[in-house]
Amino acid sequence: MTSINVKEYISKHTFCSEYLFKDWESFLDLLYAEGGRISSILWWDHCLKSQQLESVGSGGYSDPDNDEFMYAETHLFQNGLETRTLNEIKEYIICQRKEGLHYGNKYKSHDLVPSFYLSD
Repeated sequence: MTSINVKEYISKHTFCSEYLFKDWESFLDLLYAEGGRISSILWWDHCLKSQQLESVGSGGYSDPDNDEFMYAETHLFQNGLETRTLNEIKEYIICQRKEGLHYGNKYKSHDLVPSFYLSD
């Protein structure tokens, strides 16, 4: 069961139907402090709209703070995270963002951003 504090945070800070946040770390800190967990992460590529054709992502959401940018949905999805600690989740996210994604020489990620699926 998701706590009231987490529901309020989601209501105030997410900008689309996914649990996609500008400050994903604050969301995770609150979620885990309130006894919540995530089950999966879906990755998005934050890129200029003009870069979408070379992005690993396709389709998505406009950046509400800068209309020149978008969040393009990728096919990178990580399941089975329910038993991982907050620090393990953060470490995974930081490593994946640093590595980035590449599909051949043509498609790459620009700035990977996680969205979250919550455990029941």
